[in-house]
Amino acid sequence: MQASADIESARTSGDPRYLGYAQAALAPWWNAKDAPLPVILLRAQIHQHNHSFEAALADLDHALVLDPRNPQARLTRAAIQQVQGNYTAAAADCRSLALLVEPLVTADCMSRVSSHRGAARGAYRKLLAMRDRAAGMEPRLRREIELTLADISMRIGEIETARLHFDQALTATDADAYTLLTFADFLLEQREYRQVVELFERYPDYADLLLRAALASRAINAANAGQLSQRLREQYAAHQRRGDFVPSRDYARFLLDIEGKASAALDAALFNWKSQREPADALIVVRAAIATGQPAAAAPVVTFVREQGLEDVRLLPLLSHILPERRT
Repeated sequence: MQASADIESARTSGDPRYLGYAQAALAPWWNAKDAPLPVILLRAQIHQHNHSFEAALADLDHALVLDPRNPQARLTRAAIQQVQGNYTAAAADCRSLALLVEPLVTADCMSRVSSHRGAARGAYRKLLAMRDRAAGMEPRLRREIELTLADISMRIGEIETARLHFDQALTATDADAYTLLTFADFLLEQREYRQVVELFERYPDYADLLLRAALASRAINAANAGQLSQRLREQYAAHQRRGDFVPSRDYARFLLDIEGKASAALDAALFNWKSQREPADALIVVRAAIATGQPAAAAPVVTFVREQGLEDVRLLPLLSHILPERRT
């Protein structure tokens, strides 16, 4: 089906135009409640990529009524619930995969969830052990496993271990947008700015790398720093003119770190927090709250981190800065 190929192209390239092509291919069924199951699943993926999570979840719930044992629906729903911070629901979907997919897929799903709920090191050890015992792993699954291990390593402060996992993820298959984006963020956090610029120069068509390249270029006072920042302004202005623009954590980072508009960045970060509650979403809320001198604005993040037991060496020092009574 053409829509499936277009969604894969969007995932690989990061080019949102392919999602538009996919939606156009599904036009006869786009609003149909009685659409065939394969169409419902594709529609859910498009909604997911567009961060229309409620629409995606509605489609996935319907798909699982039609086919309760559908592994793709379970995996996709677990991924969305994790992004939203609904870890109990995500874990339930992960557990339901046990008899439907190979054990490593279930382990990867569970490790991602449990690593956000106060069990990061245990989740890492379990997934690593299963990876090491696996034979003949499919390359795409290998990349997903390595990215999970890299993410957990990074959040618990094992930087060189995270680097090794990123290296393995990047060599498991051809580059895709998410892997490059995640790796670029890692390099930025390590202040390896020239490597970020080089990554962008190698993959200039990956739109989400533009923000990372602009941030890195500013950090090293590169000659093209202003040009990259202007390209970002034009990119966001074009999105806003289309009338479908929704503030994201990247937009909040742009406002805070490129434009120096801390108050606007905080508004964008808090809007994004309503639907996305990953550690990176928490970070931009807290950073913007500190920059505006409004630490109380980060209260939703503080509550979430405490309730979930979220471990992240990048986040916790900032929270201690906001809440000095938590220092020990």
